[in-house]
Amino acid sequence: MRRGRVLILLAFVLILGAVAIYLVMNRLGGDGDAGTEGGTPEPGTDLGLIVTSAQAITRGSTIVEENLALSPFPVELIDANMITDTSLVIGKIARMDIAQGVTITPNMITDHPGDLVFVSSEAALSIPPGYTAMAIPMNRLSGVAYALRAGDRVDVLIAFLVVDLDAEFQTVLPNLTGVFVSPGSPSVSTPVYLTASNDQQSTELGRIETEPVTGQLLYILPRGEQRPRLVTQRLIENATVLHVGNFPLESQATAEAAQGVGAPAQPTGQDAAPAGPAPPDIVTLIVTPQDALALNWALKARADLMLTLRGPGDKMLTETTSVTFQYLLENYRIAIPTSLPYGLEPAVLEATNPSLSEGSTAE
Repeated sequence: MRRGRVLILLAFVLILGAVAIYLVMNRLGGDGDAGTEGGTPEPGTDLGLIVTSAQAITRGSTIVEENLALSPFPVELIDANMITDTSLVIGKIARMDIAQGVTITPNMITDHPGDLVFVSSEAALSIPPGYTAMAIPMNRLSGVAYALRAGDRVDVLIAFLVVDLDAEFQTVLPNLTGVFVSPGSPSVSTPVYLTASNDQQSTELGRIETEPVTGQLLYILPRGEQRPRLVTQRLIENATVLHVGNFPLESQATAEAAQGVGAPAQPTGQDAAPAGPAPPDIVTLIVTPQDALALNWALKARADLMLTLRGPGDKMLTETTSVTFQYLLENYRIAIPTSLPYGLEPAVLEATNPSLSEGSTAE
């Protein structure tokens, strides 16, 4: 009986020892994993030092040693655009605003203050090579009800009026002809004096037609001036919107930043309503240089420009046909109204568009 108790006690001790060993091994293993997750460098990784900004550096300021820090970086990833010696940066002038913790590169610093003017604006950095930016006017109708935002894709439509011109005079047809009349019968020794006058009955202003019933010849004169003809077409396809409205000037941006935090509240009256921003009246597009010339011609010619908004990612190019009055009649099955023995009262003398004023309805 006593021998059995000894065996049971011995087995209990062995079990406790095994549990203790298991717990110790798990704790040691956990500590090893935690060290790996802590971000310690892997064995064999060679680290170098690169120059970074220890604090924010403003554009145009002279860089001092306190502005810089040496940060570890994998040697195999260090390239020619990284600086490894602070002496190459101290005393230089910052060409742009540099935030804290940013890697200093040679294009951020300069020896000459005059180089500051060659730093590109944020708008210029958004223009891809081979393209240019151009601003055109817009309103609520031509600007897709102010739905445009930077990065949108748009098409530009153009519409203008065409008239017939005399190719030599570059004046609107029909021409006026001058009739020269001699004041008397000139002799050989007397010089001839001619006077000129506009003959409104000249053949340049009218034509002869035969009256279909009586067969009498009639001289037809135009009732008024030549009527111009309207044509519209897509001018530019798939242009990118760079900005809507005016770009803020540096002085405006500085003033807005100064008023942002801690600015005193402006006293307002009881009935005073907060003034919202004025609607944009200009939009900047990214186009090819040739398209920029076409836009410039349209602006100088006072042609009507209209923007249409494309879907995101829509890069499909399509062919379009110029639209005229004849095109509408032939392709949209528009019938010419016949002359009827009755009509509307009051008479409709012109087609009007709905009013675009805020909160108004079409009359």
